[in-house]
Amino acid sequence: MAATALKRRLEALEAASGGDGGCERCRGLLVTVRGVTTGEFYSASWNSEAISEEDLLERQAETKCPRCARKNDPDEAPESRSAGTGSL
Repeated sequence: MAATALKRRLEALEAASGGDGGCERCRGLLVTVRGVTTGEFYSASWNSEAISEEDLLERQAETKCPRCARKNDPDEAPESRSAGTGSL
């Protein structure tokens, strides 16, 4: 996927999030990169800062923010999935 197309998708996700409150810990953009066929973890970032796979799993498992107690409902979070044939 071209970088400009990915940038447009990220901008659309940020706009869709609506800024519904929460603290800096629970607000932001989580990007994960996994293999399309294998699901192998390649990288993850939170608000453009790299995070480990362990940190990613912790964030995904949280049902509420440990700082502000905002509920984290993955069913309501905007998401964009892309499949590409290029290499990273």
